[in-house]
Amino acid sequence: MPPEAVLTTVGTTGPATAVAEIAVHGSWSHRLGLDVTAALRDCFADRPSSIIIIDLHGMEDDDAASLPLWLAARRAANALRPPVRLALCLPTATILQIRLRRIGAHRLPLYTTMTEARAAAASPSVG
Repeated sequence: MPPEAVLTTVGTTGPATAVAEIAVHGSWSHRLGLDVTAALRDCFADRPSSIIIIDLHGMEDDDAASLPLWLAARRAANALRPPVRLALCLPTATILQIRLRRIGAHRLPLYTTMTEARAAAASPSVG
């Protein structure tokens, strides 16, 4: 796998629910941000994907420089009709996770594991 990569997969959790998963790998950079933005744009365009889970376990972001992108992604997902549910999966106690919790990004669900995120995606109450 290249040092920076964005991998997208789409699966189905129920009769009408498609879940897109984006895995982000590498050190956060302008280039990686552009790649993530393109992957999100593709997911938004490929509806009926109604849930997008972004796995950040493979991403290094020591100063939470990616934070504005995740907040913008949440706003973009909420602006779609119908809205797309967005969730982040990232380790606890990272600067990014701490800052997301501190600013109260409660409308952007955060999960520690992909298993938790997938289980929540299967529930109609997520998002």
